[in-house]
Amino acid sequence: MVDAYIGTPDGVQLLRSSELQPRGLEGQRITAIHAWRDGPDAGLLAGSYGNGLFRTSGDGWSRVDAGLTATAFRFIVPDPGRPGAILAGTEPARIFRSADGGESWSELDGVTRIEGHERWFLPYSPRAGAVRNVYSPPGRSDRLLASVEVGGLLTSDDGGASWTCRPIGGDEDVHHITGHPDDPELLYAATGTASLARRGPGDPRPGGVARSRDGGRTWDKLETDYTRATIVPPARPELLLAGPAPKVGQGGRIVVSSDGGDTWEQAGGGIDLPMPDMVELFVAAPDGEIWAICSRGRLLRATPGEWSWRSALPPGADVAVESICFLPRAA
Repeated sequence: MVDAYIGTPDGVQLLRSSELQPRGLEGQRITAIHAWRDGPDAGLLAGSYGNGLFRTSGDGWSRVDAGLTATAFRFIVPDPGRPGAILAGTEPARIFRSADGGESWSELDGVTRIEGHERWFLPYSPRAGAVRNVYSPPGRSDRLLASVEVGGLLTSDDGGASWTCRPIGGDEDVHHITGHPDDPELLYAATGTASLARRGPGDPRPGGVARSRDGGRTWDKLETDYTRATIVPPARPELLLAGPAPKVGQGGRIVVSSDGGDTWEQAGGGIDLPMPDMVELFVAAPDGEIWAICSRGRLLRATPGEWSWRSALPPGADVAVESICFLPRAA
């Protein structure tokens, strides 16, 4: 059995057997969450949007400050290249690593050595950009890729010691980066429409889904609507799922491709289309299902290939979802 820990605008909730149970931090907007098994208890890290990071191992929450220079969190995930380590991304655009379960952190400060990083921005925040996710291609443990809204694609080939940042096919508003589990050269990116520089009338339309077959050196545009979420379902790696929308946060749809993005089919069974919102993030559950966090707080789930979406929350639950992670239940 698997539990889901959910970050909400009012603290942390445990979703267990279709029931929600409060897990503290009421009043905190939790935009990033990570869980691990700590004996019979769950260890949890909860990143708030502006009030810092909190940690618990079953005996109450405590604030974590050691090594952190940002207080608005966008993700907390296992470090793909260092077993036992954790990475966190924030606003302003910073990346931190912890080797002790989140009790202390070190900043991967090569990000702030990039020329022009101080010009990164967010249309909705005074902070200088946001690192929204991190990805490591298979078999390339020292190669880290990270999406920066609005800045570009961060790339490190030395485990995060140094970084470069480049646009994706001219798009600097990078929301998500992922790839194929068996091909380190095949990458997919979700991009938006904001730009660091003024665009001319003849410039390509920004936003959408882009693909690289050469590890990020060149990119092809597969979709041109504003997109925040893509995923290659681990249970169906021949598929690519995306959640584009013609307007930011509304009118979204869910589409799937079986040929790497050359053609698309609707994958929005069970939900109204166009959506009243859009998909912010796809997350793979341990059982192979794909869960979708939507821009107005809905949490949907579907089986790959069937794509019949349904709410993952109990009927009548008055909860807006901002982040989620999964953890196998203790025996």
